Amino acid sequence: MTHKVLLFLLVTLLTGCTASRSVFDRRLSDTEVSSKSELVIYEDQSQAENVYEEFEQALRSELEPWKGTRHVLGGTSLSGIDCSGLIMRVFGDLLQFQTGRTTEQLIKLGKRIRRSELRPGDLVFFSPSSKKGGHVGIYLSDGEFTHVSSSRGVMTSALSNPYWTRYYETSRRIITDEEGLRNSIRSIRERQKLAQELQSE
Repeated sequence: MTHKVLLFLLVTLLTGCTASRSVFDRRLSDTEVSSKSELVIYEDQSQAENVYEEFEQALRSELEPWKGTRHVLGGTSLSGIDCSGLIMRVFGDLLQFQTGRTTEQLIKLGKRIRRSELRPGDLVFFSPSSKKGGHVGIYLSDGEFTHVSSSRGVMTSALSNPYWTRYYETSRRIITDEEGLRNSIRSIRERQKLAQELQSE
């Protein structure tokens, strides 16, 4: 009887460890991504560039108040937040786009894209050995992404940093069409206008 109990506990522990890392278990190479035709293609690339540029400006503006917010596991406010919580707040509250709360949920959203195809607003995922559930940030441009550092809070880092290069895992695009980008920009502008009106009263 004792042996059966010990065996059950061992299986349970092993399953728990596997589940915590299952977020990044299924990997696709660049070739597999291309073969699945998951990359977003616009008929008018110049127009798309303009939309993404405007989206990046609005996104950076909305992320600014979060900079320096300390890391708090499970946090979702300016008093403390974690990496997936920042994604939830930015895409949910600010962009009116509902996402999951954990990296395991986030990595299932949208379309998988190659690192070379990163655009403003894409999510970048990492698998540091110190973080069992993985790590996620919001890509901006020029190799920069904003995330929540466990030691420095909300900050912008470079993908070219050896640490992030080592642990980079995959990327996802959760706003996959131009209209979605325009709606997000519109939502941000409306919030900014409302904030200005409240400050002037």
